[in-house]
Amino acid sequence: MPIYEYECQECKVRFEVLQGINEGNEGVSCPKCDAKAPKRLMSMFGSSGSSSSSCSPGAFT
Repeated sequence: MPIYEYECQECKVRFEVLQGINEGNEGVSCPKCDAKAPKRLMSMFGSSGSSSSSCSPGAFT
């Protein structure tokens, strides 16, 4: 399950929620002020793996 980042529209606190891809923000509330319907933010994601190419030089010549 992905982790989504939200921002409360009342107190501006940012928090994360672990939820399914197809779930909306229904039922999500601010952990600080309990306001409903926070705004889902666009978040950066990370990935692991090699940053170098696995192709050898000249492989496409």
